[in-house]
Formats: sequence, structure tokens, C-alpha cells
Amino acid sequence: MYQPNNFQNANSYVENMVKTASPAKLVELLYLNSIERLNRAINMIKNKKIAEAHNQIVRVEDIIMELNLSLDMEKGGEISKNLRSLYNYMYRRLLEANLNKNIEILEEIKSLLNTLLEAWREAMKQAGNVIKQQVNQPTRKGLDIST
Repeated sequence: MYQPNNFQNANSYVENMVKTASPAKLVELLYLNSIERLNRAINMIKNKKIAEAHNQIVRVEDIIMELNLSLDMEKGGEISKNLRSLYNYMYRRLLEANLNKNIEILEEIKSLLNTLLEAWREAMKQAGNVIKQQVNQPTRKGLDIST
């Protein structure tokens, strides 16, 4: 009888989570995955595993590009413009970090991603609170003009 190992179970769990996640949750997962991959890349550079570090950094580059391309520039207004600039900056810095295997740049990008993750979580929390308030509003009665 075939027994899947823990790695396969973890992959199935993550795959299922991604398939069922809301767009807002997907952004959070992409930020988290990028941070984890940067941690791996930093450790791999320290351990002289350059090819493996390269692969991790390239995956983060891909995630940043995907986040950038998914911005809705019409609806997002100034926030989308600022995020686009930040994603472009991060992408350029990742290319530089990968070329030179520069841990300091990777730490900088990781810090930016952590800041974005916290801001995103707070924004989603606030959006959830607004939705709850709207749902829990008592139904408004019409103006009573009888006397």
C-alpha cells in the first residue's frame, strides 16, 4: 500500500488552500511565500548553494511580477501607482541581488515585503469590519410623516 510522505501531504494542503482562497487571501499567500523563499535564498547563499539560491530568487521575481501585473490601475488609483513603482523597484533589486548573490539586498526586499504583508492584513481587516458594519446595519425605515 502506498503511503504519501509528509512533503506530498503538505504540497496537497497548499495546493488546495490556493485553489480555494479568495483573491485577497492569495495576495497574502504570495507575500508569505516570497518572504519564505527569500529566507531560503539567504541561507543557501550563506551555505554556498548558489544554484539553489538563484532558483529561490527567481521564484520571488516571478511572484513580484505577478503581483505587479495583477494591479488594477483604473480602480486602484494612487495606491496602485505606488505599488507598481514599489514592485518595479523590488524586481530591479532582486535582479541585482541574484546577479551578485547580495544578502543585504535580499534582506531589504524581505523587509519591504513584511511591511506590505502587515499593511495588506490591516487593510483586509478594515475591509472586513466595514462589510460587517454594513451587513449588521438595522434596516432603515422610511420617513414617517403621519401626525
